[in-house]
Amino acid sequence: MTPRPGGRRVHVVSRDYLLSLVRETGGISRAGLGRRTGMARVTVNGLVTELITAGLLAEGAAGPATGPGRPARLLTLGPAAGCVVGAVVNGTGVRVAVADLTGTILVEHDRDLDHSSVAADLDAVADLIRGCVAEATSSHEPGRIWSTVVGFSAPISTATGAIVASSVLPGWSNVVPAAELTRRLGHRVTVRNDADLSLIGEVAHGAAGGHQNVCYLRINTGIGCGLLLEGHVHHGATGAAGEIGHVQVDETGALCRCGNRGCLETIASPREILAVLATTYGETLTAEQVTGLARRDAAAERVLADAGRMIGRVVADLANSINPSLVVLDGPLIEPEGTIITGVRESLRRYAQPEVADATEVRAGALHGRAPIVGAVTAAVDATPAARGSRVFDTAPDEHASPGRRERAVRRGMITDLLHTRGATERSDIVRLTRLPRAAVIELLAELAAAGTVETTAPPPTERRAGRPSPRYRLAAPPGLLLGLAISASGIRAVITDGGGTVRHDATTAVPIGLDGATHLRRAGEFGRDLILGAGHRLADLRAAAVSVPAPVDPATGRFGTRGVLPMFAGFNPSDEIAAVLGVPVTAENNADLAALAESRRSGARDLLYLRADQYTGAGIIAAGRMHRGAIGYAGEVGHLNVREVGPFCVCGSRGCLSVYLSPAYFAALLDHGAAPAHPTEADLLTLAAGHHRPVQRALADAGRLIGRSVASLCNVLNPAVVVVGGGFAAAGPFVVDGVRESLLRHCSPSATAGLTVIPSALGADAEVLGAIASLL
Repeated sequence: MTPRPGGRRVHVVSRDYLLSLVRETGGISRAGLGRRTGMARVTVNGLVTELITAGLLAEGAAGPATGPGRPARLLTLGPAAGCVVGAVVNGTGVRVAVADLTGTILVEHDRDLDHSSVAADLDAVADLIRGCVAEATSSHEPGRIWSTVVGFSAPISTATGAIVASSVLPGWSNVVPAAELTRRLGHRVTVRNDADLSLIGEVAHGAAGGHQNVCYLRINTGIGCGLLLEGHVHHGATGAAGEIGHVQVDETGALCRCGNRGCLETIASPREILAVLATTYGETLTAEQVTGLARRDAAAERVLADAGRMIGRVVADLANSINPSLVVLDGPLIEPEGTIITGVRESLRRYAQPEVADATEVRAGALHGRAPIVGAVTAAVDATPAARGSRVFDTAPDEHASPGRRERAVRRGMITDLLHTRGATERSDIVRLTRLPRAAVIELLAELAAAGTVETTAPPPTERRAGRPSPRYRLAAPPGLLLGLAISASGIRAVITDGGGTVRHDATTAVPIGLDGATHLRRAGEFGRDLILGAGHRLADLRAAAVSVPAPVDPATGRFGTRGVLPMFAGFNPSDEIAAVLGVPVTAENNADLAALAESRRSGARDLLYLRADQYTGAGIIAAGRMHRGAIGYAGEVGHLNVREVGPFCVCGSRGCLSVYLSPAYFAALLDHGAAPAHPTEADLLTLAAGHHRPVQRALADAGRLIGRSVASLCNVLNPAVVVVGGGFAAAGPFVVDGVRESLLRHCSPSATAGLTVIPSALGADAEVLGAIASLL
């Protein structure tokens, strides 16, 4: 009998699932496997026999009888179940750990590296891995090395796998360690940045458990950062995300290896702190000695407190920009409730918005310097068949379906999620991006098309590809109309589209925002309703609506914050107000977030930063194709980044925020009062710029440079591929865009700007309302 297509794949996944259940339970009977999986007894027995024969499972002796029937025999991992390897290479040496499939470390050793040559270091790393594996498996059958993950204290290019220039491993630039170690060891090796691995370790086994938005700072030889955004580890467009050590904090400071001056690493890294204190005390001190001194010596305490406050300034900018729920600090000078932690909290309270500071927890790592190696082992275990089998079935929608049907459901979800994120996509690209077999993708697309979930579409007329074109698919447009609303200081914009997002009608009304935000939102809903009815449609034709609002929206509750800077938008649910008018589901999102989504869908960029350059400065973040809102919806609040300690007061209660320097009133001092109004509005500035008024053009370029300087830390940490500059000021010409580009190239690390594109908004003033529509598709 010829097996049906995909039968072998289902068999392998089913076997992996049984292996994962045995691993997770520590011991389970055959009957227990049948109950947990819903597989037939004969199927379970056949797979278990295969796994026992391969040595992957072992079956113990029958236990004492506890009732009628034959006593159960428990299945456990067998002698050939194999192991995983985690390793970390840093500025001083390498640490290697070998673990079983449960993640229990069996052997762990480290070795110094002299870094005399990269080849010698790679040989030493490979030798230590071989030695640890041999020691871990000396007492039983070796089994298989399922996965090896090696972390490096440097960014890793996502395009080439090469190490990017690093202050910790300067001699390793452009080396591709995965290929080199794979060749030496004879099995596949995966490499990751050690800050990312540390983050994984703290999330899985340490201080960050249960959090979805985490900023992890590893303050060691250098200062690295790992980001967890909406539950996903963020790598950036080129793999250089997390370069927090090269955020510039002093433009005239010491020269850094990255070529910039006054980077955070040159001021607050343990290396610099220990060097300062060695001069003060006349002897070389260890990190342990310094933390002890800080408890009783004012000079040492002050040096550490100053480093903490300096790190905290950068953390406050990230809190305003990325809005994590937790910041974890780890390193040899970090103690729970110690001096550096206290300094970071002080700066966070001083420079972050009040609601953000209240919602951001700062704590020390819980793994006591072991986070990188624990994370490497965790990542290695996650790459094993046992872990993959568990993930496939845990995410399937129907827990009672057969293994084949459950895996098929997961694969359908992978394809529809991809089309939802990317829009129309060629079949060949679906195969490449999902990494599913081509035959399976063809079969699943046919199935989804028959169900009306996807449909084929023609390629753009300007697109030209060599060879035979691959069919192009998109999510099928459901029936009904969509309504997008955008609320701004100047009025309300409404757009009606069909179910696929094609614009059918649009209108704008100049209604300024009043003191009652709820009433204004209901008025927006009424404006959208009137547009639908006036175009000859029925309200019953409306399927869903989305609204862009000029304030953060909590992603968990859908409500505005209670302590926001705009009191008319505080404490209530904007969706409820509009839904009460329209009678359909309504979603509400921040305006810059939706503008970023629209620009991302148009450009295809999966890592994009949108900057709204006007008096209401904000940013929208698209990370790996997902809109990032932050823990309480405050991601992208760059208008409240501190520019000058003693600057003018801002509406947030702080001094010298970026938005203060972009208000039209601030430009009055720069204008020739004979040719310009004494109290210019934004429209006045744009008119003067369009009329070639040189002082205004120069002022707008300077505003762009100020915006770019302020968000440089965000670009260092997020590593976007594209920065899109929109907002009112960008409409005046290239001045603001050029200024932003100039500052980012000047103040960001080279790895963050390699390949970075800074462009004006393609959608202009419609970006927000089109983003509202995009959020519904």
